[in-house]
Amino acid sequence: MPEALISYHFDPARREILALNESGDQVGEVTYHARDGFWNVNHTGVRPEYRGGSIARDLIANLVAEARKAGVRLRATCPYALKVLQRTDEYRDVYTAD
Repeated sequence: MPEALISYHFDPARREILALNESGDQVGEVTYHARDGFWNVNHTGVRPEYRGGSIARDLIANLVAEARKAGVRLRATCPYALKVLQRTDEYRDVYTAD
């Protein structure tokens, strides 16, 4: 995995958070659908050459922070997001399995 400074950009209109490298190239993303006070995380992806680090987990952490600000709960159909949300105790305030 390349050593890189990654920044995260939330776009509520597109319902996504992008991970960008120093050049501004997209190297990862998390997307969701919004409905009835819930955001359903449906995709988390990281370009192969950037995998193995913390980008995917950081994308979920950023989405959790945005969900808290928006006062919504999270669900997940994305297998990766579901695993992280279920296994991370500090996300219990926003994650619901319902």
